[in-house]
Formats: sequence, C-alpha cells, structure tokens
Amino acid sequence: MSVESIREAERKSHEEVYSTAKLFEKGSWLQKPVKTVLDILPLFEEYETLNVLDLGCGVGRNSIPIAQAFQKAKCIIDCVDILEMAVDKLNFYSSEYGVSDRINGIVSSIDGYDFILSVSSLEHINSENAFINKLYEICNGIKENGVVCLIVNSEVSETDKQSGKPLEPQFEVNLKTDKLVSLFQYVFNGWQVFKTTVVNQRYDIPRNDCIADLTTNVVTCVVRKA
Repeated sequence: MSVESIREAERKSHEEVYSTAKLFEKGSWLQKPVKTVLDILPLFEEYETLNVLDLGCGVGRNSIPIAQAFQKAKCIIDCVDILEMAVDKLNFYSSEYGVSDRINGIVSSIDGYDFILSVSSLEHINSENAFINKLYEICNGIKENGVVCLIVNSEVSETDKQSGKPLEPQFEVNLKTDKLVSLFQYVFNGWQVFKTTVVNQRYDIPRNDCIADLTTNVVTCVVRKA
C-alpha cells in the first residue's frame, strides 16, 4: 500500500474523531492528556522560560495542558501536524482554554527546545530512513539537559472487526518492537533514561467503511540529554 493511501485513510479516521469528539470530553482518546507527558512536567517547575515542540500535536490534548501548567513561565509551544483540520481545531481550543498566546501552529525547524514530545506521530513519517533521520534531528535539536518524550506504535496489526478479515495497517513505519527499542537505545546512547516501556494495546478505529480492531506494542521512551 502506498504512503498516499495510508495517509488518506489516517486523515479520514482522524477527521472523523475530530469532528465528533470534543477535546477533553469523555468517550474518546481526546478525553485527557497522556499521563507520561504530565509526569514529565515537574522537571521544568523552576524554568523561567520553556520552549516546547509537540510533533503530531493533533488538536492539543497534550500541548494545551502544558501551556496551562506553566502560566507563570515564559512558555512557548510550537505545534506541528500534517492535518489542516487538526491545526484549525488546535487554534480554536487554545483560544477557548485561554492559552492562544503560548501556542504556535507552525514551526520551520527543530532547534533549541527544552522539551520535545511526539505521541503516536513519528510512525507516520514517509519511510524508515526518514524516521531514523527525524530521531537524529530531534537529538540534535534539544538543548543540553532537555527532555525528549517519544511514544511510538510498533508491530501494528489491524482486522475488520465484523468479518475478522486482516487489513493493511495504516502506518507508514511499522517496525518490530525489538528493533524500535534498540534504535532508541542507539540514538540516545549516553542520555539519562527516565522511562522505557513496551505496552500492548488494543482498540477500535474507523477505517473507510469498517471499524478496525487494532493491536499494537506501544513503545515509550523518555530521556534527558546529559
């Protein structure tokens, strides 16, 4: 399956969620920020200025709580997403929650950040080589003592929930779990490790004319540049 086909399927499934579910409303994966992201925030409590990059920001379920948590600091969060609808919703919600002055919907390069997070987005980069290059770009773009939080799906499989028929996973990069963990260890060798976990998850997701039963090993990597 081509990258274009995968991206179109992902666009449709995400836009369906963004159109029907409100940010922080119960009943969807938008209902709350990622716990790992919130657990990291105390590391920055003494910062007077905080530069954050949210790669694959969606509608702001992580970036908006970060902005709220650092009202007294000079906190700027650059947010990136390939979906125009996501950025439009991000701008709407950041205004609704009173943090629009801290949220930027566009960023040109990865450089000079205290905190870089990416939740379920790097696996939608064009290819495995591009994925690896992006890891090194993140590695080089974080400040000394800066923190990187990456949450990436691996070994994804999808089946039609009604028929049980296997479906092509709608992920451009779908690495073996062991390979992904080893890759993180290699790229961030020598960094301070706060968290490395692999958790199996299973959930339903809309795919074209069906609901897919998706299983994945979610790899979480939280490290500080020593």
